Amino acid sequence: MLLSSLLSSSLYGQTGFLEGGDQPVLYYADAQTYDRDLGIMILKGNVEFQYEGNILEADYVTYNENLDIVTASGNVRLRRPSGDIDFVEYLELTGDLKTGIILHLRTLLEDDSKLVAVEARKFEDREELDNAVYTPCQLCGDKLPTWQINARRAVKDNEGKNIHFTDAQFRLLDTPILYVPYSTQPLERRSGFLIPMPIYNTTFGAGVEVPYFIALSEDIDMTIDPIFYSNQNPLVFGQYRQAFGFGSFKAEGSLIKYKKTHKDIIAEKRDHFKLPEWRGHVFGDGEFNLTEDWRVRAEGGYVSDKTYFKKFSVSGFSNKPALTSSGILEGFVSQRDYATAQIYHFQGLQNSDVQKTIAAPLPIIEYNAYSAVDPLGGRFNFNGNLLNLYRQEGLNMRRGIGEVSWKRPWVNSVGQVFSVFGLLRGDLYGFNNEKKDPLTSLQRRGGRRLNGFSNEKEDPLAPRQRRGGGRFFPQAALNWRWPFANLLCDQSYVVQPVAEVITAPDKPIGLERVPNEDSADFEFNDTNLFSMDRFPGYDRIDTGSRAVYGGEILSTGKQYGDVSAFFGQSYSLSSPKRLDLTQGFGRRPSDYVGRLTATPFPWLNLNYRFRLDEKSFKTRVSDAVGTIGPAIAKLAVNYVFVDKISTANGIEVNQIGLTLSSQITKYWTLVGQLRENLVAKVKGGGPLARGVGAVYRDDCFGLGFSVVRQNYKDRDVRPNTTFLVTLFLKNVGDFNHSFGIENSVLGEEVNAPDTP
Repeated sequence: MLLSSLLSSSLYGQTGFLEGGDQPVLYYADAQTYDRDLGIMILKGNVEFQYEGNILEADYVTYNENLDIVTASGNVRLRRPSGDIDFVEYLELTGDLKTGIILHLRTLLEDDSKLVAVEARKFEDREELDNAVYTPCQLCGDKLPTWQINARRAVKDNEGKNIHFTDAQFRLLDTPILYVPYSTQPLERRSGFLIPMPIYNTTFGAGVEVPYFIALSEDIDMTIDPIFYSNQNPLVFGQYRQAFGFGSFKAEGSLIKYKKTHKDIIAEKRDHFKLPEWRGHVFGDGEFNLTEDWRVRAEGGYVSDKTYFKKFSVSGFSNKPALTSSGILEGFVSQRDYATAQIYHFQGLQNSDVQKTIAAPLPIIEYNAYSAVDPLGGRFNFNGNLLNLYRQEGLNMRRGIGEVSWKRPWVNSVGQVFSVFGLLRGDLYGFNNEKKDPLTSLQRRGGRRLNGFSNEKEDPLAPRQRRGGGRFFPQAALNWRWPFANLLCDQSYVVQPVAEVITAPDKPIGLERVPNEDSADFEFNDTNLFSMDRFPGYDRIDTGSRAVYGGEILSTGKQYGDVSAFFGQSYSLSSPKRLDLTQGFGRRPSDYVGRLTATPFPWLNLNYRFRLDEKSFKTRVSDAVGTIGPAIAKLAVNYVFVDKISTANGIEVNQIGLTLSSQITKYWTLVGQLRENLVAKVKGGGPLARGVGAVYRDDCFGLGFSVVRQNYKDRDVRPNTTFLVTLFLKNVGDFNHSFGIENSVLGEEVNAPDTP
């Protein structure tokens, strides 16, 4: 390389370039000298060399033109095109900065890992390191990394993206744990084994999970995850993931040739079911953007039997009452108009489910549109819904809904807020009974109405009979609220009484009895107290006139934090329906509903909803979620109570979940969990699950232990105890985990790249 130019100087330093290769070497320095006899250029002070993406920074740099050698010392940094940064005490490299010798090397790799060596010999495609140390942990002051690999010799393969260690030790807190004659650390996403996870279960015995990750391309990967048990045949899980420029797709599955036990055979005879020889599942989901306004979402799968998910604790499915498959096309027709077409299939997983009688919406089509503000200051809204509901056996239904509403809010001179509503709705129904025997509204599935009609009389359809008709229903409402605000001692308060009058006929005009397919799952509470239609779905209409009233308090500030409370009731102006007694508004004055939400301190959070009997003030429904305590001793509570007169099957629900965690140090956390059914023991009360665990987790290392006792009983699912050990090493076959002990101390896997 020949010295071509040393031309430019300024008040801020010397700049120039050297020529002779494919590209010039650009440089900058505070001062420079050149010895023409020896052919040596010397640069001093804030020196910066640039060549083919390599940037050399140092206090002192020499360049020997005859030997084409660059030396640097004093705060030396070499930035590479790959993103790696070398910090060295002294280096001697060729003029293209690609080969040479480096002393006391410290490298910050692109993935934030660290590589240190006493001496390095640099070549174009690799670096040979003596007495090397590798760690992905964060370094802070004199704090030792949690784990590191020390090797007598290492080779950093820049072409193959690997670090090869020879005569190495794995060290934990600088204590030798494992000697490894030879090992390889990938520097990019790569196929290979992930960290095994030992497990012991009183049902399946001792086991070990040995996942293997396969990187098929930059946007496609797979994971094969076999679990080997001592008392059961191997269970194999698999996952496939692919990313597209316009969406993503993921599929998973599992399979086992199930070995029945003596207890399984007894359970089959007692409960009249049959376990298949091959058990497993498949499930996939994807989302694809067709245009800027339209997208497709789909998910679906199949499971071999009703108890498979619970038996093998399949993550994400073990507590679901049904396996849902769906396809959804949705988009914005305009800025205010939304349309969607959906199809669904449900595979029942409850013991009482009969698959032929489970409904499948094929399809549901919905359209929603808002108008601009009209001259009166109001806005129109249109909702359209088309449904075809199919069953192999039982009630099939076709339905069309058209609904137009208008709303106009205003505020008077004294701050009172009024809103007037108007609604017109028209429905068309057609239904037929494909079951051989007549259906009644008392038929239920899992405690919920299966094919019931929205009254208490028998199903009017005989077998194979067809029927249909239309109905029309108008509603009008006036809502009033008067907020009062004040600021006191850095705390703001808003108190507002709320009232509403809703007028509507006592029954729809036209068809009175229709199948109640989408309005069965209903809970009367503060969220729907002021709704014109308190029922979800369309099949059941909230008929009659009523007055609604209540009060709300909102407060926020430094003194008491965030606090809100609500209490309200409705009064029926029409004859109430006995069918509504279980929901709390079967008498003229409804039950009282309320809500209390409070976060007065960082260590206290409460969210409580309730329903009280309007005569006795007895609690009918309670739902409380909260946490109390600092990190050293934090208690999380989840409590649900529904008395027997408020459930469809007349069975009381009374359960509590407690989680006590203690972060005893910055990185160590202890946790205990309890789920208890609080009803009488003769009715199935007692502990549902108990567990304890301990976890250590820092930026690069995690170790967890847990013991969980499950007391659920369901066909071949029996109480069992699971012991689990989870290990996390950053960049070494790791998964990313969230915290929890239900599936492991570290929790369930989250969607993130798997790197062996």
